[in-house]
Amino acid sequence: MRVRLEVRFAGFGGQGVITAGRLLALTVIEADPGLYVVYSPSYGFQTRGGDALSDVIISDEEIDYPKARRLDLAFLLTQPAYNKYCGYVKDDGLIVIDDHVNKGDKTQCSDKRHRELGIITAARQIGGDVFASTIVLGASIKYLSKTELLKDKLSLEHAKQIITKYFKETLIGRRTGAEDIINKNIKAIEFGYKII
Repeated sequence: MRVRLEVRFAGFGGQGVITAGRLLALTVIEADPGLYVVYSPSYGFQTRGGDALSDVIISDEEIDYPKARRLDLAFLLTQPAYNKYCGYVKDDGLIVIDDHVNKGDKTQCSDKRHRELGIITAARQIGGDVFASTIVLGASIKYLSKTELLKDKLSLEHAKQIITKYFKETLIGRRTGAEDIINKNIKAIEFGYKII
């Protein structure tokens, strides 16, 4: 029987939801090269402040349709993202929202499973909204490591290696601050892994 997992990170540009999807896809690919993984980013015209989302689809068979339709896990960091995407989450899926998002009691999603976390507050304590990306990455790895498809394949230590490598490559040429950015991202992923 085919197993397919769909994960969505959604919020505003500048919160790192595009990076979170990219890093999750890289982590899964390196954890099990036999799995099929599709990463799809999408963002508006504004780099910061506009809507942004990234989807990651993971399957043990070829992925015939590369768009997320029925989400197993969704990190919805803003009210507009929650209002727009909570309905795509399966009845047995999980919606993770930032603690300032109002899920309401009469919405189409009020009967679905929710986790409310202080993601943006924690990211700002670490160094800025952009660190929300590695907080939600840590939380997604912890959650997905318990699923049938990824059990015993994903680990925090492996994800830290991926993050270190990724940021070393993307920060090439930066004269100062690269090590600090890597350390803050490691701190953020550890935080996310613990809070879920």
